[in-house]
Amino acid sequence: MSSMKGMNHDMSSMKGMDHDMSSMKDMNHDMSSMKDMNHDMSSMKGMNHDMSSMKGMDHDMPMNSATVKAASDKNDNTVFGWANASTPEGNKALQYSDLQSLDPQKDTRAAEREIEIRLGGNMERYIWTINGKKFNEADPLVVKYGERIRLKFVNDSMMAHPMHLHGMFMQLENGQDPSNMPNKHTVIVPPGKTITTLLTADELGEWAIHCHLLYHMSAGMMNKLIVAQVEDGNSTKTVPQSQVNEKGVNPHAHH
Repeated sequence: MSSMKGMNHDMSSMKGMDHDMSSMKDMNHDMSSMKDMNHDMSSMKGMNHDMSSMKGMDHDMPMNSATVKAASDKNDNTVFGWANASTPEGNKALQYSDLQSLDPQKDTRAAEREIEIRLGGNMERYIWTINGKKFNEADPLVVKYGERIRLKFVNDSMMAHPMHLHGMFMQLENGQDPSNMPNKHTVIVPPGKTITTLLTADELGEWAIHCHLLYHMSAGMMNKLIVAQVEDGNSTKTVPQSQVNEKGVNPHAHH
């Protein structure tokens, strides 16, 4: 500590700084003038009073269903919730059973036979399959030109699969009269569920059928549906491709 004399000396040499600090009397004067601010703070009793009066706000804040419904009705008449898919009040979120064909179906025949399409996968290997096989391992599905068949999609997996058929429309069996069944080129098959469609095989060619989640398709959930001319001896002729329009475009290619 005795060695701190130098420091004491240095401190004593800070007279210039002391002088500057003494010049801060004006600031002290300004701080003393802050009595008005203290006065203002003491006057905030009114604010405390207002906060205590916010009990009404606390009461309104719980987001129960009645509150949400009242707020949504007041704003835009939208009722929220999974069951009605956030549709406007008074309207209905359509389900498959509600769909109908815009025009009467031309072919109302019953199915001559049924093709089962089982959808599965293996998470450990991360592959997706149709009837237990990946696309590169599977035999194609073959139907006779003009044949009326039922496609039975059975989902053995825990994920939904939007199954998409190129080239032709399917008629969704949704409880409607056969003349009113809606046309679909993609049907969503929920986990553990079965969806059936009817198909008139009226387009010659080889048509892709696959999951429209493209990462499922690329992992194997794809096959070919071949529409072929079949002779009496059950031999299959060479399969011509379906016709193109005047622009050279297959009108079904985008399906």
